[in-house]
Amino acid sequence: MNAALTTDSPDLIEPVIGFRHWRMGKTGLLSTTCDEQWQQATMTARCLGGHGHHPQHTAPASGCSCGIYAWYTPCPRTASAPTRDYVAGAVVLWGAIELHASGMRAQRCRIVALALPLSRWRKRDRLVEIAERLGLPVIRHHDLKSIASQYGAPIPVEMRPRLSPAVSAQWTAAAWTDTRRPLR
Repeated sequence: MNAALTTDSPDLIEPVIGFRHWRMGKTGLLSTTCDEQWQQATMTARCLGGHGHHPQHTAPASGCSCGIYAWYTPCPRTASAPTRDYVAGAVVLWGAIELHASGMRAQRCRIVALALPLSRWRKRDRLVEIAERLGLPVIRHHDLKSIASQYGAPIPVEMRPRLSPAVSAQWTAAAWTDTRRPLR
């Protein structure tokens, strides 16, 4: 075999697990930065850039922000607690996946579980209703990693792009507090 044709990049044989947030809308889950509704537990990404000045392409695409976003690790349990509508969950990703320092963007995604909010009132009731419509379990936040691992594997740490420790700590802290962060 010609050495020039070989690669040292590992192939990801099984689906990849990730973690993300959604907003609860009146009728279901919405992405956090746009009104893209999750009609079912499985979604295929599409570029929402359009408007005639953006070429059509398969999401995710380098140089574009399209794709379904997920973090490598679960968000802190309290990250969505102060809101009425943000909820956390675990996903499995496949197809084209673009890796970034704190997370990834994928072509296809399936929600595998939603985390119970800290609140025992209306927020919890709404989440349970939405989960039932989507056919999803609602579990303790603590169990997100173990449920996700039944559907795929995490991206190995050595494959994840790196930031300097100072930038990484600053960026990660900001990601949990800045609700404008692009998650689709």
